Amino acid sequence: MTSRADVALGVVVRAHGITGELKVHAYNDASELLGTLPGFGLRAKDGTVTQVEVVRAKRIPKLWIVRLAGVDTREAAEALRGLEVVVPRAALPELPDDEVYLTDLIGCEVWDGERRIGVVESVQEYPTADCLVVVDGDTVRELPMVDTFVEGVDLEARRVHASGTDELPVEARKAR
Repeated sequence: MTSRADVALGVVVRAHGITGELKVHAYNDASELLGTLPGFGLRAKDGTVTQVEVVRAKRIPKLWIVRLAGVDTREAAEALRGLEVVVPRAALPELPDDEVYLTDLIGCEVWDGERRIGVVESVQEYPTADCLVVVDGDTVRELPMVDTFVEGVDLEARRVHASGTDELPVEARKAR
């Protein structure tokens, strides 16, 4: 079963070739972590996680080619399409004091001065900037992770300190 401590590193895009290799899109294109793991979890949409052993992982432009133990045919590889590659939070490298993993911000309250803006529900990645999706009741806004809007993060207090959020568009939350 999935754990709140599981962190998604990427997603299986499709089979590669006929011998069971997978093409995996890494969410952080600069990370080499996927190439160092002896294994990881594959998380289905229902949240269940299956642990797999990595036989080989190599980087190609924009993707990883991964061979898993027991996945020996194109059909077996295709059956894994769309599953997320996840690892325990503890498997991630330690960061310098002035950096955070975006996944750690999910669930944090966002404050603009003395005013609570909402809670980080997810992270949306764009080519120009990553944005925190901040929900407050029936409203949602995207807070760009840039110095103009994010003054600091206090992970112990589970708070993101923001400024200028009145400049950001606020939308009605869509029904799920």
